[in-house]
Amino acid sequence: MRASGISAFTKNAPSVSRRSKIVGLAATLLLGGAVQLLPADTAWACADGRLTGGAVVHDGIHPVAPDAAFTADSAGTVDAGGAWASFGVSIHNTTGGTQSGVRPSFGVHSPGKAKALQPQDVRVEMLVPGGGWEPLKLSVNCTGVVEAEPAYRQRLDDGGTAVVRIRLALTAGAPKDRTDLQVLTDSHTATSETPGLTDRRTVKINRPAAEPTGGTTPTGKATPTAKAPTPVATPTSTVAPAAVAAPATAVAATGPAASPAAVPPAAPARLAETGGSHRTGPLVGAGGALVLLGAGGVLAARRRARG
Repeated sequence: MRASGISAFTKNAPSVSRRSKIVGLAATLLLGGAVQLLPADTAWACADGRLTGGAVVHDGIHPVAPDAAFTADSAGTVDAGGAWASFGVSIHNTTGGTQSGVRPSFGVHSPGKAKALQPQDVRVEMLVPGGGWEPLKLSVNCTGVVEAEPAYRQRLDDGGTAVVRIRLALTAGAPKDRTDLQVLTDSHTATSETPGLTDRRTVKINRPAAEPTGGTTPTGKATPTAKAPTPVATPTSTVAPAAVAAPATAVAATGPAASPAAVPPAAPARLAETGGSHRTGPLVGAGGALVLLGAGGVLAARRRARG
């Protein structure tokens, strides 16, 4: 009986082995297919609690970070390609103990269908106590939020509050069709695994109007200075030469009606050239003597005739 039982088991052994191989192969294929499908949709592993604004659940196991919220004086608008927009982030420690390595987060979210902002479209700086404004490194997380990474950390006692100043600017190359954005914040510590309360704020994007160019006013009309040279240049090129050339021909054409003032003073100059000189004195004296001699001869002839 034992021999038959053993022989029967031996006969069935190859079939059991084949079944084990088939099951193992199927399991391998199933696991391999699952691993290949994971990268196709990683939404299950990517989330940003700052976008949902949901309540924070404290499970009592994972360390929780302090709460964070934007201050009331935070900016509500930002100029595209313009000045900085300032934000305050208030961090309040309600964890029940002193926290070290406390820092806020600052994200820039692009809601709606307009083109999303990229790291090259924004600049973010943080005011470091005693060190001035420090540029923050930017990256894009799995939800498309442009994330700033503050390097400054501080110690915060239980029940304490710290306010951190952060400023944002948009470059001139930011998407033209985007009219608003959202800024997000929460806080982290050296050991926290769960964020405290988070906050987000909608910021409107202002775009300055284009300045008038090409010598035109904002209404599109040409400025009067563009037409000024035309009437000034015309009289200087036509009237002045005619006034200089006119006297030579005008005197000849006037005839008797011309006024004496219009006659040129050339005649007196010519008369002065034909007048007397130092030789005319003796000639006048000789002429006078001849006249006297002639008169004397006439008187003598008359006396002879009477005698």
